[in-house]
Amino acid sequence: MVNDFIFSHLQITDITVELPVSSKKSIQSMDIEIDAEHVSGQVRGQALTGAFRTLTVTLDPPRVVAVSLQLTVHLRYRNILGKKWRSDGPFVIKFQELLYASSQGIGDRKEWHGKFRKLKVMVGLMTHTTHSTNQTLTISSLSLRNDPPDHEDRLTPTTERILLGCPHFRILVMGKTGVGKSSLINRTFGVDDAIVEHDGIGFADINKEIYSRENPHFVLHDSKGFEQGDDTNVKIVSNFINERKKMHQIKDKLHAVWVCINIPIAGGRLLETGIEKFLKCKIEDKLGNVPVIAVFTKYDLLVARENRLLKRADYPGKSKADIANLIEQSAQTKLHDICVGPFEEFVNGKVPHITVSTESGYEDRLSELIQVTYDHVNHYLADASVVSAMAQRTNHRVKIQASIEVGRRKYWERLATSVNFPGKTLRQCIDVIHADIIAVWCFDDPQGYLSSDQFKAMVSNVVITRGHLSSNPGKNLVAGVSLVAGIAGILSVLAGPVAPIVIPVAAALVTARWVYVLYQETTFVLRHLMTYIIDLTLILQNIFWLQELGDPDRPLSRRIIKMGVHAYEGSTTKRTLSFQIDKHLDGLSFHVGPDTTLNTIEALIKTNIIESTEMLEHRGIFSFPQIVGDDEPWEA
Repeated sequence: MVNDFIFSHLQITDITVELPVSSKKSIQSMDIEIDAEHVSGQVRGQALTGAFRTLTVTLDPPRVVAVSLQLTVHLRYRNILGKKWRSDGPFVIKFQELLYASSQGIGDRKEWHGKFRKLKVMVGLMTHTTHSTNQTLTISSLSLRNDPPDHEDRLTPTTERILLGCPHFRILVMGKTGVGKSSLINRTFGVDDAIVEHDGIGFADINKEIYSRENPHFVLHDSKGFEQGDDTNVKIVSNFINERKKMHQIKDKLHAVWVCINIPIAGGRLLETGIEKFLKCKIEDKLGNVPVIAVFTKYDLLVARENRLLKRADYPGKSKADIANLIEQSAQTKLHDICVGPFEEFVNGKVPHITVSTESGYEDRLSELIQVTYDHVNHYLADASVVSAMAQRTNHRVKIQASIEVGRRKYWERLATSVNFPGKTLRQCIDVIHADIIAVWCFDDPQGYLSSDQFKAMVSNVVITRGHLSSNPGKNLVAGVSLVAGIAGILSVLAGPVAPIVIPVAAALVTARWVYVLYQETTFVLRHLMTYIIDLTLILQNIFWLQELGDPDRPLSRRIIKMGVHAYEGSTTKRTLSFQIDKHLDGLSFHVGPDTTLNTIEALIKTNIIESTEMLEHRGIFSFPQIVGDDEPWEA
């Protein structure tokens, strides 16, 4: 058994916790438990008013990491002006996360970085290259190889195989000082600590890998600005791309390049000489197939300029909405004249481009950038595109697309006659399907709520409900509208004092009986697997938007999850989908013809994707505490 082995060459040396500069809290102490055993060590920290902003505990001797590791951290803290000390935690760090961290980079010293709410945590790891003659557990023997074996009772998720070969989405971001690279990366990948090295000329090291503690599937390369008349950096960037192109492993290749360009609002040249020369290298196919995307930044400044120039006296009687449309039309015309038109003529259709702003109100443009990036990376390196979907934090549609792509590769294929499931219970089948879907969504879920038995129990019970009947069942539903109504409905019910989300104890803690049925080629089995895939995907879509409307920077809570489940279960979409699945199953031939079931699953999911513009209209309408609130138990 794997659990009997010990990782003889991997040890925990130290643990550091750090509060953000803006925090009003201070740390008094940190308690560490490994496998329920209290661990002590030497304490040092950065003092602040008698307590600490940063605290490090060094384990002496270092603690050997076992496969069964359960590492938890508890903090004791208080507000700077407060008198009462409070406890926070436990914060659980998973063994597999430490294992991944230990396999990255070179040298004996490794670090795992994570974030629990606003608290940053770093675990120092020490690896040794010496080998014992006794049998020990190595990274390659613990399902960390190109073809990890399925355990007797466990099916290996497709995402696990993908991440073994490509744990990070690797992107190069180029642009001169002030173009907005840092804010662009922060908004699209949900990080505030992977700041580019330096926007100025001559500072950034393009070969340096910039990782984020807040996003485990993201690595950035930063290119210094191009100096007028200097060809040196063009050569450095081109050589870097071509060297990465030659690397054999997907994880080492460069997956995408963003070329950030200021919109020349005040006139002047669109493309500097260095950018022109670089783009010519791409146009002339000197950089291979790596996707290069031009990103025109700070579109909001162009809109603001057109707003100032618009003579409102020329449009008497126009509403605010009409005036806003006129300003947008004028900005689009100006954008084409000074930016898009000249650029398209220069690149001759060989370099895609997107215009963005990182300011509030322009989220749809960031989503479009992620969509274009995903599509082009998918044509270049399909596995890297899946990881890009995991890493990005702004486009739920891309999350859904990547989930479907992962499902098509193995476990969603021919669900009625699967070669993967014979001899397995439906619980084992949905466990691997569940793992793949939540891996792609990649929520900030440090407590593992989405992987918990309680959440799976909720979804398994949603599967066997028929949903609510629409007041007009014959009416064609616009994609996603009833799901938006479901979210709006549950939030309106919670208007006023914050109330817990009530889920029946049986639905929260008891898994539905159908999951213990043995896989068979029957309509019963197919209906439940289809429904589980669709229900889980659309519930996660709800959770995505609840996080977005509440506090995107806050880790996932049970309250948000329960709201997402409740909103979906109470929507007319649920009942409509039940009817459509039944219709698909009527007269279905299990062994003849194309795999219509997979196509039906994809179609039903895509029909119910919520449009970003519609959901973002609700931002600010509902009270922030209604959505966030304090966390609560599953069975409240």
